[in-house]
Amino acid sequence: MKLTDTEQKIAQYIAKARYKKARFSGIPDNKKGPQSNHATDLEGVASEMAAAKLLNLWPDLQINTVPNYDLIKGKVTIDVKSTKYKTGKLIAAKHKKNKACDYYMLMIGEFPEYKLGGFCKKEDILNNKTITNLGWGELHAVEQSNLKSLEDFLNET
Repeated sequence: MKLTDTEQKIAQYIAKARYKKARFSGIPDNKKGPQSNHATDLEGVASEMAAAKLLNLWPDLQINTVPNYDLIKGKVTIDVKSTKYKTGKLIAAKHKKNKACDYYMLMIGEFPEYKLGGFCKKEDILNNKTITNLGWGELHAVEQSNLKSLEDFLNET
């Protein structure tokens, strides 16, 4: 799923504005990896927009408030994660346990093009069995082979 030129411009604007707002508000940067802050924020926003497009949902484009979820489908909340690695894992920070969404969704790719890696229920990722260290501190991680397909997700929700 490739973002259109207009969607790309929106993603770039939102990423920059959210980064400024978060740092101004004293929210720490919790990136996991060696990429730049700009790349982290841009990939996050763009992958959320691609996920919303895939699910036929409206993306959350607000800047001033940081919700506990990225997308909402009916009453089901979704936290969208992204990776540029084709065999990358769905990861979630350990602090997410306190702000858990119903599902976690992995998008794979690099700006401006992404594909779905799969879905995972919160209890299947936020547990002691999934804690690992990928080189940037402890976090929760699930292999793509253990993720649910779009069809399975839609059937469950």
